[in-house]
Amino acid sequence: MENNIYYVIDTSAILSGKINIAAGNLIFPESVINEIQHGNIKYLIDSMENIRVYRPEEGYLNIVKEASKKTGDYNVLSSTDMDIIALALQFNAIIITDDYAIQNVASRLKIKYSGASINEIKREIRWLYRCTGCHKIYNEDIKECPVCGHKLKRFTKKL
Repeated sequence: MENNIYYVIDTSAILSGKINIAAGNLIFPESVINEIQHGNIKYLIDSMENIRVYRPEEGYLNIVKEASKKTGDYNVLSSTDMDIIALALQFNAIIITDDYAIQNVASRLKIKYSGASINEIKREIRWLYRCTGCHKIYNEDIKECPVCGHKLKRFTKKL
């Protein structure tokens, strides 16, 4: 790609109507394009020349998956969310999203991001899971505590 600034735009940022998608160098994952199949936005995107549609390379997706497991966001990110982060990493692009989980993993990977209609997160968050019965803490959401059988509740750990 040329030596320009590129942006990866999340579906929610497009639908917010606060982003001028006709301006700038935009990268869209195929999965975002698939999410906006109907209406004027799809027509506008199809007619634009300054956008590029990509599928992220597997190596970048693996990096994103590992980072999301470390932040505790793995279970809340969709495959489209992972594609957005992976493409931003792959092309050194800025992510435009209001999704805090995407922003959190981007922060972990030192990817720049900006909110579309809300403020960005101020610091990286590490999600942990605490048993509601015995209060044992787990790094990942296993739904049910293997010690006592109670459900786990997600909480943040300040970094």
